Amino acid sequence: MELPPIQHYDRPVFISGHRNPDVDSIMSAYALAALKHALGQKNVTPICPGILPDRAAWIFGHFKLQPPQCRNDVYLRIRDIMKTDFPHVTADLSLFDAVRKLKDTGVPAMPVVDADGKYEGTLSPFSLLSDLLNIGSEEGQSLTGRSIASSINMIRAVLDAESLTGESESDGKLRTFDVFVAAMSADFFDRHLNASMNHEPAIIVGDRPEIHLRVLQRPIKLLIITGNCPVESSVVELATFKKVTILRTACDSATVIRRLKFSCPVCSASLNRKVPVFSPDDMVREVRLQALAASEDVFPVCDHDGKLIGAVPQTAFSAPPPYSMILVDHNEVTQGIPGLEEIPVIEVVDHHRIGMKPTVEPIKFTADAVGSTCTLVAGMYRSAGLRPTKEIAGLLLCGLITDTLLYQSPTTTAQDRAIGAWLEKISGTTGSELMEGLMRIDSPLAVKTSLEVINADRKNYEENTYRFALSQVEENNLELLHRRRDELLKDMNGIIEREGLDFIALLVTDPVRGNSELLIAGAVPIIRALPYGKRSDGIFRLPGILSRKKQLLPQILAVTAAVPKTL
Repeated sequence: MELPPIQHYDRPVFISGHRNPDVDSIMSAYALAALKHALGQKNVTPICPGILPDRAAWIFGHFKLQPPQCRNDVYLRIRDIMKTDFPHVTADLSLFDAVRKLKDTGVPAMPVVDADGKYEGTLSPFSLLSDLLNIGSEEGQSLTGRSIASSINMIRAVLDAESLTGESESDGKLRTFDVFVAAMSADFFDRHLNASMNHEPAIIVGDRPEIHLRVLQRPIKLLIITGNCPVESSVVELATFKKVTILRTACDSATVIRRLKFSCPVCSASLNRKVPVFSPDDMVREVRLQALAASEDVFPVCDHDGKLIGAVPQTAFSAPPPYSMILVDHNEVTQGIPGLEEIPVIEVVDHHRIGMKPTVEPIKFTADAVGSTCTLVAGMYRSAGLRPTKEIAGLLLCGLITDTLLYQSPTTTAQDRAIGAWLEKISGTTGSELMEGLMRIDSPLAVKTSLEVINADRKNYEENTYRFALSQVEENNLELLHRRRDELLKDMNGIIEREGLDFIALLVTDPVRGNSELLIAGAVPIIRALPYGKRSDGIFRLPGILSRKKQLLPQILAVTAAVPKTL
């Protein structure tokens, strides 16, 4: 059979189930990612919101598969938009080389680091212009002053010069030179030198042998010969004897003067040290306004030791997110992993009611009234003419039997049973065998904290002006619910207060006996209007009710529609 055309994604894609995920949610995300990979879409990754549930961990261990990555949220962080290869320079690099790197890379600014990689400041054309406009005095070390802080090695490199007197270990030492150009008569230049010299002089001269010899009588350190002019051997010998470096360059005097100012190390420039510095863990939503309001174009990213690990261009804060989302087993943002509201959703595979907000662009939406999202994902394999691996078939079967309570839930359809039989053949196991293994996993009410029980499989809703949550756990011993009633109610009321809910309900289902019980906290009018029998401790009996989606939620929605919310 010819495979359907591959839909290539232009950015990484995460596949996620709802927060507080159940087995169906996790397995459908994992299996859908495997299908995408089989179709040639390699940049697709399944994730598990929060902590991997015990039953899901057992399933992955049983089929010897690596569980999906667990994430608490998908909020964009600086690490998601930063460039780890963003051009930067070291503080000891010459300004000449730094400016050339700025030009060659085309970046608006570059972070500067010290020898240990720690961020020191940012170099930009604006900061260089500030130096150029800082006229200063003749003795000043601004880009227009006479003095330069450089080394002979830097000067040699910037001038592309040759050393006529050899090299010494001290050539790399940073020192301050007063720069003079021998463009006047020898006598006048001699007097000028006497009056203006404060630091070691660096003399720039062309083809003037009389100047060569005369300046060597002074305590100079550097003689620069321009235009590749010849230098008499006696001059070289005297300079060598007096430990004066002679550099000869093809540049003319004007070029030498300009380049000498850029032979200074980057650390001598007026670096911008007020640029906001971000951590890779910073949430983009929390620093976006600061970045967009700043005058800087590039923001360094440093680790906890202050070492530069990347940079973020300002344009990245207004660019589309670097990844997209595929949702399985839910479609409402309020039920999704935190941060979902910031990420574009490109596809949904779900078997619940449609409650998602309109999307900006058309998306692929696969939905049907079946008992499990794994049923839909398995059907997508069949539609593509592919068979899942034995292991993936096992995952899909686990998701199917847990969501349909081994086909006992009223949400179960003929399609679920047919897909289940197909998956049993591929996986080499039966749903009953897998359910038996899953039921051996520790009782949630026996081993988990009350908050863990409430949040294990919880979904939030907003309907008829009410904000509420419905949680569900499977438990063979319903008596444990009554023993822990007060503890559970205390934490349920705490959630109501913290999250601004009107009420929260916990449906505890015994899949073996086909019954459930309901504990609810919050809005008293809603509790009074529920059409269920109540035990003396306030816990409702729900005989024959197994499905939150198909049996409990419709009843709750009917009650919220019939009971107006009071302020």
